[in-house]
Amino acid sequence: MRIKTAILFAFLLNLGYVSAQNVAIGERAPRVKSFKVQIEEGKYLYMGFVHSPSRPCEVSAPKVLELINSNDAISATLFTKEGEKECEKWLVDISKSGTMVVMEADEIFHRFGVEYAPFGVILDHKQRVLWQGNPQTLDKSKIENIIQQWTSQR
Repeated sequence: MRIKTAILFAFLLNLGYVSAQNVAIGERAPRVKSFKVQIEEGKYLYMGFVHSPSRPCEVSAPKVLELINSNDAISATLFTKEGEKECEKWLVDISKSGTMVVMEADEIFHRFGVEYAPFGVILDHKQRVLWQGNPQTLDKSKIENIIQQWTSQR
């Protein structure tokens, strides 16, 4: 019985992962009416999907933004489904530090197929997805490798 339960649990987790995003590496990001993505040639954009009550979001977002801010080639925008009243202090503080925070971004979550947070996407100036996944896995060298890999493929 334990094996059947474990297999079912693994299957359900896998289903959640498969449906948790609507982006593919190397493909163009979904178009969104409510947010116009404009990235200069040779520059990159990190799109971070966050939710205030999520402890992993609260911990990972500032760390990722610190990494992004230390690299002139990439900027960051965070997206949340929450409104201004629901946003926690940490998210409001991030917006005060110069990082754009887009609130009530339900359409963007939907178009990208994001069902869990934290989730992140890195785009190039052609709005191709260069990386997508859990931002807790990002570090300085990984960001630099992503940029270097795609810069060499131009």
